[in-house]
Amino acid sequence: MNLHSPRRRLALRSQLRETVRATILDAAEELIAARGLHAAALAQIARKAGVAVGTLYNYFTDRDALIRALFESRRAALRPQLLAAASIGLDLPFEHRLRGFVHEALAVFERHRRFIKVAIETEHLKLTPSTAAQDLERGLAPIVASGVAERALSPATAALLPMLVTSAIRAVVMRGTAEGTAFVTDADAIVSILLDGARSRR
Repeated sequence: MNLHSPRRRLALRSQLRETVRATILDAAEELIAARGLHAAALAQIARKAGVAVGTLYNYFTDRDALIRALFESRRAALRPQLLAAASIGLDLPFEHRLRGFVHEALAVFERHRRFIKVAIETEHLKLTPSTAAQDLERGLAPIVASGVAERALSPATAALLPMLVTSAIRAVVMRGTAEGTAFVTDADAIVSILLDGARSRR
């Protein structure tokens, strides 16, 4: 293809626009995670991204639009990773599969820790609905079904397990974000407590 053809110039312009947009979103994510929503003014985000404030407005009409775009971008990256966690260890027994899922789900959130901080910081704004809880429960459903089939779980109580595991993952992520601790450290404890209970065996 001729480098100077109109089609090539259009493709390069589109690629440059996407690169600048991604740089602005990265800057917004970094500043909001580090300083909080109210301390991350558009001028600071533009400076961090290395663009003029006027350029930023060419991409986003206001700060709410920028934050919505950030959420859409990060959730689009996070969601398939969460859904993929359910396919880990398909040939393993129930408990090993469950432990693998919880570990991988927490690892996914760990890889997106900066965005998790932004999501917690902006939770009150209700900008875009999250599907993380539903995705986790959907991923857990076949794992729990395998536990029932193996008679490792009681059919009478198995239906509660996806909700309980999801709630435990959320609690660990919230605490780890607040305290700066690794999420995956608690993966095995979540499964052990939910399957065996926290009561002392002495």
